[in-house]
Amino acid sequence: MARHFYSKDEVRLIILENSVEPNRTPVSAGTVVTVGLSILVGSFSLAIVGPNVEGLCSSTSHFHILTTFIALVHALEAARYLYSVIDRVPLIDSEKKDGRRLDNVVGEITFDGVSFSYSSRKDTPVLKKLSLSFPAAKTCALVGLSGSGKSTIVSLIERFYDVDNGVILLDAVDIRELNLKWLRSQIGLVSQDPILFSTTVYENVALGLLGTTYEGLPAKETLALVREACIKAHAHDFILGLPNGYDTQVGDGGMLLSGGQKQRIAIARAVVADPKILLLDEATSALDTQSEGIVQAALTQASQGLFSLLSYQPY
Repeated sequence: MARHFYSKDEVRLIILENSVEPNRTPVSAGTVVTVGLSILVGSFSLAIVGPNVEGLCSSTSHFHILTTFIALVHALEAARYLYSVIDRVPLIDSEKKDGRRLDNVVGEITFDGVSFSYSSRKDTPVLKKLSLSFPAAKTCALVGLSGSGKSTIVSLIERFYDVDNGVILLDAVDIRELNLKWLRSQIGLVSQDPILFSTTVYENVALGLLGTTYEGLPAKETLALVREACIKAHAHDFILGLPNGYDTQVGDGGMLLSGGQKQRIAIARAVVADPKILLLDEATSALDTQSEGIVQAALTQASQGLFSLLSYQPY
């Protein structure tokens, strides 16, 4: 027996008639189920129209029309994700102009009863009432197994996330009261796998000046700061050995450089603006023994007078 699938207008009419005329004989349960299945099947049909049309491309004379239609469907789907990102209102807005800016930063960081869990796993706490203090102008290390929260502590100091409970203080001031851009300009960060941009060595290091008081300096003064940072990071000598020196292209993600060279350029970028706080998140864990020794020497020299938080994963 052929099934009759109700259209959208018929479904609306059935609902309207039964709501306006309560004494009318109600629609049977079978009709309700049929309408529901019709809506479900129609939704599935819309979802699979793209792949089915794509399969027809090899056996039809309207190849260009079909490929254009497929490209349009893919573009619409991509646009949906794009606009969802654009329209999203971030909980931590780095573009806000409000917030305090301290006149003098000493660099003491204090965790007072901090608890935190990621939004995707709220039932799995990463930190539970953590209380500890990192004094200024000292090198402190966090040692623990993978997943113990070392990188999370670094992310919380940078305010990539906000704590669930407790407070993080910079010189006795809650970091949530501070202007976010200003706070991050006081911090230099070197991660385990630093990202270099597809440009020159000079421009990669100079990017560390963005958002700081050194931004916008004349080219000559900027170059002097970049060279000084590279000398501190033990990178100056190998940079001079590159084909074009500081104007050498590093490739996409720094692919034209070795791991140790990438790390030292990342260190130079982190210290070029003379930050008060230097965060090192397992900065040497991916290096061989020789490169690790060179990078460690660079870190020791670059962090003189700074507060450094080093995060290591034990072997």
